[in-house]
Amino acid sequence: MTKPSAELLIAFLLLACPTLRAGDTVGPYVGVLKTTEAYLLYSPGKESVDLRVTVKDENGRTVAVAPSRSEADHDFVAKFHVEGLEPGTTYHYQIEKLVGGKADILAGGNQDYHFTTVPTERSGQVLNVAFISCVNDSTDPVWTEMAKHDLDMLCFGGDTPYADTGDLASLREKHRHLLQRPGLASLCKSTSLVGTWDDHDFGKNNANGKSAAGLKVNRRRAFVEYRAQERYGSGDEGIYQKVDLGAMEVFLLDARWYSQMAPSPVAPNQSTCFGNEQWQWLLESLRNSRAPFKVLLQGQIWQDKKNSETDDMQTYYAERDALLDMIKGEGIPGVVLVGGDIHVSRYLMHPQRVGYDVHGVRSA
Repeated sequence: MTKPSAELLIAFLLLACPTLRAGDTVGPYVGVLKTTEAYLLYSPGKESVDLRVTVKDENGRTVAVAPSRSEADHDFVAKFHVEGLEPGTTYHYQIEKLVGGKADILAGGNQDYHFTTVPTERSGQVLNVAFISCVNDSTDPVWTEMAKHDLDMLCFGGDTPYADTGDLASLREKHRHLLQRPGLASLCKSTSLVGTWDDHDFGKNNANGKSAAGLKVNRRRAFVEYRAQERYGSGDEGIYQKVDLGAMEVFLLDARWYSQMAPSPVAPNQSTCFGNEQWQWLLESLRNSRAPFKVLLQGQIWQDKKNSETDDMQTYYAERDALLDMIKGEGIPGVVLVGGDIHVSRYLMHPQRVGYDVHGVRSA
């Protein structure tokens, strides 16, 4: 099999633990980046106000403006969707507060606040992407270390934060507190941040879609409020999506929302993990992917936890094996498996499982 011509460097970092608190201003954070689009979020604190992001090229010329508003209904978090950009181009930005026809800069406006859109090329790239799960305040030194590596993207793999609640106010407080960590905020004002969830940020330890059914709506609402992504699952269920960086696509899988809610689409005698809609989306997206590398990221691990807990892909082995069989049968190259959850960092390799060696990492 021909090796992808793009070079890929993935930084896998970890840490674990619970309990977080909150404050006021959040961000700005760079979210999903595309070839001609960018998603950002910012909260000015606990006030409703009209905002806009102004994007400038490296010559200081304004190339795009996107309005938004911080509202109590979304915990005062404003989202910005910027369009009409050029591929593979670095831009600077600022967040402005609009009052009485005047614009006051609240954040940005200097060289530290920038992002680079995704190039159209799928080869000749060196990508630095970090994956992390299980974070709390003691993770702060990791953000500082990450900042030394010129990251293209940071992926949260779940338990980010530890929430263990279905109470909306508490969920929001814990998300807000995490995004206010100074090192993380400094890193992600210029580095794309995306993510999925695991059991603790889905509601409780070892949670699945059935056992945490009463927590799901608030849990998803808080997650969506505090991530600047292009999509969140089907639109009103789940949070799965994929992010295309050119040489690599990261598939942010949702192993919690649909789990135990219905029979598996590939084994009616076994409960599903991904659910039928996400399952079909995943297969079709893999078939259509033109990225040399395809990273399948989920919160739980792809193997057996070797204990009494059931939140691992050994519990859902029929879907895991059917997925790998499809990858092999259809000759889909460059698949990498990433999981989190177990507070142990490991590198794994499955020899010739899909016609080539499948490399896998547990990021926490």
